[in-house]
Amino acid sequence: MIRGVLSGKGGVGKTTITVNLGLAMHKLGENVVVLDGDIKNPNLGLQLGIFNYNITLQEAIEKQISLLEALYIHETGLRFIPAHISLKFLETDASKLRSSLKDIPYDLLIDSPPGLNKESLAILECCDEILIVSEPFIPDITDCMKTIEIARELGVKINGIILNKVRDKDYELKKEEIEGITNTKIISTIPFEEDILKSLSLKNPIVNYYPLSKASVCIFQLASLLSGRKYKIPRFIELRRLFSIQDIQSKFMKLFYPI
Repeated sequence: MIRGVLSGKGGVGKTTITVNLGLAMHKLGENVVVLDGDIKNPNLGLQLGIFNYNITLQEAIEKQISLLEALYIHETGLRFIPAHISLKFLETDASKLRSSLKDIPYDLLIDSPPGLNKESLAILECCDEILIVSEPFIPDITDCMKTIEIARELGVKINGIILNKVRDKDYELKKEEIEGITNTKIISTIPFEEDILKSLSLKNPIVNYYPLSKASVCIFQLASLLSGRKYKIPRFIELRRLFSIQDIQSKFMKLFYPI
């Protein structure tokens, strides 16, 4: 299975979602490799805190050697294939990637370049299905719709939209509005959390750094949905939700029915 993670524009957290989703799937027992398909602006390896490699995606493509030569295992156990950040690889032909993917005996999760360009279209054509990452705002959803339209024209299955950095504010588009506009199901809603920013600064994926965070739980649930592997919400999370509801009820009673 080759899944692409795409976005209509940059800055929506696509790479962060890809890394954490791949690691969550790995932690659930799935044999998965995360591949940095953003040849011109690679960030996947940087998020994992690794900067130097013997062989990268572009070198494997240009030298026509197996992508397994560019496969690395992170300290978390995540298998990944990085892309080189050097400017000398800007002209690597992304269309050659498709023939190289046959060497990988695992499910693939590809971090695509943002937007619609030659590289992202090459990734799209490699995929069995795609996930689209977006924030809940009109500009993001408008760009997202272009990606959806191209995917449908190419006959690539759209697994759904991952709504990221959600703050539950009035100025955000609602889930029902987005599904209506795009005619595409939202399969996951990831809340904005400062812990994600902390995890990025530490080069430690949020599902590993803070697996009990709300964002991590949502990502694990998505990983479970995609892989078919079970994920049980930790009891601590259920208790936290329960106490949160009780706290709200308590404050409500004190406000309107003071003793």
